[in-house]
Amino acid sequence: MKLDLLDFIELENCTSGSGIELYNDKLYIVGEKFSDLLVMRKKWSKPAFVSLPLADAPADLDPTANMASMTVLQNDKKSQLLIIGSGGTAEKSAAIFVNLKNDTGRRLDLHVFYDRIRSTNAGALNIEGIAEVYDYVVLVNRSSADRPLNQLLITKPDFWKNQEKTPLQMVTLDFESVGLNNNPAVSGITYSDKHEDLFLTINTPAWQDDKGEMHTPGTYLAVVENLYRKIGREKGKMKINHLVDLQAADKNFVGYTLEAVCIQSEKDHSVKLQLLTDDENGINNIFKVNLDWES
Repeated sequence: MKLDLLDFIELENCTSGSGIELYNDKLYIVGEKFSDLLVMRKKWSKPAFVSLPLADAPADLDPTANMASMTVLQNDKKSQLLIIGSGGTAEKSAAIFVNLKNDTGRRLDLHVFYDRIRSTNAGALNIEGIAEVYDYVVLVNRSSADRPLNQLLITKPDFWKNQEKTPLQMVTLDFESVGLNNNPAVSGITYSDKHEDLFLTINTPAWQDDKGEMHTPGTYLAVVENLYRKIGREKGKMKINHLVDLQAADKNFVGYTLEAVCIQSEKDHSVKLQLLTDDENGINNIFKVNLDWES
């Protein structure tokens, strides 16, 4: 695989952005304040913050609860943006459905679903990505100090309706085949219907080798091929098929942390992605890249 950097923008007024999605030529970015969405055209023109009136939200709801990721789902026969919290605390177990026609929002509570995951899963809960995969929804639970594993959580698109009984499959991501063993942490995912591949953004911490030499933090783009056909078949682990070292591909990625990824467009042997990042000052940026299978 060959990766080319196509474009870059600094989002001057956007900090702590954690999720990115593109729908109908509009780019959506969610940040620390879940009641605000940054919306712009896919070519980054006409940026504006949209405040979501949540009429059903309780008065004491924390407006800065961390909303970590989002995807477009079919809900009530309409395409809606589902924004979910990380689940790290009770306050971070909220979610919002956004009507993409009028930018209004409706709040959901996912604590029952998140409690199910915690009850069968040692360590902290840290949901960092969500993607619709045909008749499934896939979430990613990022590794942590007390649980050094990245997991895919596979359920149904209407999981929020019956959180106690909705199907739930947990699969550990296997990085051994691509030689990444320096505590990789998945920060975002997106799915390609055309290629049937799952794309993941990954960060690794600084580390010291056996010779005492220090290595800087790393950033990677990973691919799981044919994900849909593997659901239900891969019981314990899901192998990473391809890994791209972004800093080796282009030095402009040095100094940035990956937050999320979305697909802008696709061709038969390539895909154009937008990568949401943080710089060393906490300012969000977007890298537009092209990933080519044939190069």
